[in-house]
Amino acid sequence: MNTEKPDHKIVKNLFSAQTDKVLLALQKIKEKGNKTYLPVLFDLLITNPEEEIEREIKKILGTVKDKETVPGFITALENKKYKTIQKTILIACWQNGMDFSDHLPFFVNLVINEDWKIAFEAFTVIENMEYFPGKEVRKQVSDLINKALENASDQKKYFLEEIMTLIR
Repeated sequence: MNTEKPDHKIVKNLFSAQTDKVLLALQKIKEKGNKTYLPVLFDLLITNPEEEIEREIKKILGTVKDKETVPGFITALENKKYKTIQKTILIACWQNGMDFSDHLPFFVNLVINEDWKIAFEAFTVIENMEYFPGKEVRKQVSDLINKALENASDQKKYFLEEIMTLIR
């Protein structure tokens, strides 16, 4: 992905009522790449697009490789506007294999505080991390998990105990 601004015509076509125009615009994004399209793709997803369009957006998000897009994914996950697609964004995070380790506490909080489906996807992001932050952050996460274990459901206890094993 490069750092240019989104092409106005592509953005316009993404929100066209004509499926073929939307799919063509998505194809151009796939070919050219551009991290500034991420919020536009998230906005398009929350409009409940046709299945074929949704599938293409998910493919794009799941294959993003530009490490500069990590903050964009985190910002979207934090944004209440995108709550309805939070699971989709989390799935893209573990599919694209980018390094989200700097955001370990954020994902642990999702495991602790969100419903089972979101917790599962956040756990999967953590499980797929190749590296973990330094001792200080791991200690902070460990304390957070130990506190949460007291009131966690059996499913979440499993996730939290597994995370503890991973970060040791």
